[in-house]
Amino acid sequence: MVFHSAVLNYLPADRREEFERIVRDLDAVWVSNEGLGVLPAVDAKLPPGLDVRGFILARDGVPLALTEPHGRSIDGLAPDAV
Repeated sequence: MVFHSAVLNYLPADRREEFERIVRDLDAVWVSNEGLGVLPAVDAKLPPGLDVRGFILARDGVPLALTEPHGRSIDGLAPDAV
């Protein structure tokens, strides 16, 4: 399993893209918890007009929930919404 939360924003966009390519090639579950704009491929799978104020929790690039920083809350997304 590969898990990260609120860290990829500190890398330049090209390094984030490289990280995503590497992780997708691994035989592992990938769990990310990053802000809007950090992983554009994840953002693209969100419902249109969704108000994202915290982070997006995703598994293998599929958004599952919106979270607040430091785990204060988690709000699941409807399975048919993504």
